[in-house]
Amino acid sequence: MASGENDAVSGWISFDRVEIDLAGRRLFVDAREIPIEPKAFAVLALLARQPGRAFTRDEILDAVWGHHHVTPGTLNRIVTLLRQALGEDAHNAQYLRTVHGVGYRFEAQTRFDERRAPVHGAAGVSEEIPAVDRPAVETDAPPAPNETPSPPASAPSPSGPPRASGHEAPPSRTDITALRDSPAQPAARRWLWPVAALSSCLLFAGAIGFWPSPRTPLPTQTPTKASPPMLVVLPLRSAAPDAALAEGLSEELITRLAHIEGLALIGQTSARLAQERKLDLEQLGQQLHVSHAIEGSLRQNGEQLRIDLRLLEVPSGKAIWAQNYGRKSSDIFAMQSEIAQAVAGALALRLGLAAAQTPASSEDAALYRQYLELRSVLLRPELTPGRPRHAAALAALREMVARAPDYARAHGLLAHYLSWWQVLDDQQRAEVEREAARALQLDPDLADAHEALAQQACKRLEWDPCIAEHRRALALDPTDVTIRTDYAFHLAAVGYLEEGLREFETAYRSDPIFPPASQYRAHVLDALGRHDEAKIAFDVVLKLTEPTNASYARWHNAVWRHDFAQAQQCAGQMSEKEGFRDSYLAVTAALQDASRWPQARKAIGESEHVTGRYNFSRLLDPAGYDAQAVLAAFENMLHSDHPPPYFLLAWQPEYAALRRTQAFQDYLRNTHILDYWRAHDFPPQCRPDGDGARCD
Repeated sequence: MASGENDAVSGWISFDRVEIDLAGRRLFVDAREIPIEPKAFAVLALLARQPGRAFTRDEILDAVWGHHHVTPGTLNRIVTLLRQALGEDAHNAQYLRTVHGVGYRFEAQTRFDERRAPVHGAAGVSEEIPAVDRPAVETDAPPAPNETPSPPASAPSPSGPPRASGHEAPPSRTDITALRDSPAQPAARRWLWPVAALSSCLLFAGAIGFWPSPRTPLPTQTPTKASPPMLVVLPLRSAAPDAALAEGLSEELITRLAHIEGLALIGQTSARLAQERKLDLEQLGQQLHVSHAIEGSLRQNGEQLRIDLRLLEVPSGKAIWAQNYGRKSSDIFAMQSEIAQAVAGALALRLGLAAAQTPASSEDAALYRQYLELRSVLLRPELTPGRPRHAAALAALREMVARAPDYARAHGLLAHYLSWWQVLDDQQRAEVEREAARALQLDPDLADAHEALAQQACKRLEWDPCIAEHRRALALDPTDVTIRTDYAFHLAAVGYLEEGLREFETAYRSDPIFPPASQYRAHVLDALGRHDEAKIAFDVVLKLTEPTNASYARWHNAVWRHDFAQAQQCAGQMSEKEGFRDSYLAVTAALQDASRWPQARKAIGESEHVTGRYNFSRLLDPAGYDAQAVLAAFENMLHSDHPPPYFLLAWQPEYAALRRTQAFQDYLRNTHILDYWRAHDFPPQCRPDGDGARCD
């Protein structure tokens, strides 16, 4: 247990409409208990006990989590949950104030009592909950993997607001209607109405087979113990003018749902590819391995937006939940939040998950729509020479940044695009960092900006910010396959192969029909010497893309497996324009007939002369290779904007001799990998050795 959770275990802190029961670890707003996670309660108690003090993020993480294996994104999520429970958000924070660049400060006139004091709500009446009705104190023992923590015995039902005592009657249909519609309703309880409504919808529909009013109260449903569901959110169908808006809303929903503990989610890329390939429900189950799917449509008529959604079982097609939403286009953020809450509520009640609590945004809807349109263009590959669509969108984005200098998303998107799709000079690199810094100054929780900073730090071989910024970006957007694969790629680059492989496995489960997710996974399996497994992963790539893709990597894999027939086939599929095809064919022949090595060496030299690049088939020459030249090529790749994965060969079992050279020690120092290991942990295959490292 962290120290912040163990101190001051008794007494009550109260302010305004709020009471905090330190012994019972409970939060009450307007005399009604608001269920929150144990860690969220610990953060609230820590801050509320010292109002006015600015706590740094590290101080909070140390006090509550002990700072073990916790990213700043975890604290961001907890603060969001607390603000929702207290009826506020980041744009209207009365109690939990963000201190930019530092952390958080709690502001309220609090009082401490040994026992509960009456609290007056909006109506001016007080309500006392008898001590005998209080739930048992929760322990801070972590739940088992893939299991949602069980609520206390007297915890409230997920189908509606918690009861003040065991004698309170269940809410009537009129009560729930008032809860949803009353303008005077406290904001801390307003988020509960979709959950209560969806409880009625799901349970009643299961009993009589049709969709009743979503306001009908029904008994509590017991969460199931089944395997965690795998959900795909298919992009909303829409007419052409609204395609970017529909795609953006779909991605926003995926990102919000990704923060539900226990829910496995297919990433945005595979969801989009599944729809583009018109996969039916059976194919979704087979290719994405999902148990549920959300599909729907978006229509705009003047200022009105309408979204229709259905949650389906896969592959049966049975509808678990359906809902439609109508709003003015200016209310797009309220609709986003409502949809995320409703879908999360449906999953929580139907599948035993904890509902997400995410406040709506208050940003300009017109700017947001233009941002989505530009993002839809800029973050997709364009094969047209010169990339004219990218160029036009980039010009429009720069104009948006100049017109709306305080719009964080635009700065973040500009930094992200430049870092991903452009080969940068020094001036452009400075622009990336400037735009990312401005974005985070305006909104510290922009994944795009954190990822752009990670990219720049990695290229400078500054591994601490490289790894840390990747982790921050992933905590904010866990389903972005490009962020996760880039993070895994750099973990493997500095020798953390097993950790990198775990991230690649997660990326593959999340985006199984996105070819790079499987291809990079195969690269790391090869680096670990698990070549048969790597072949299976490359076979998946072949089912998803053209045979010419990954032909060099598949050639090396075939050689390491001594499958020279496949190596010959892979070499034949290489493009002649790249300048290496003839040398790889010659090396394939020499590996089967040693007398052909003179011709192979000549072909290798010619390919390097034509391309100006190192030919890594040299590492297979039985006469040896220049270790310094190989490692210099690896180092150059690490500095480049879009490096191929050859530097993973530095860790491969077949090249153990390379790691025993002085050039390898120089490589570890020049690339600052050794510094990172000393500051953190050495990877399993390496250990300190004098002023260097010994890697088996």
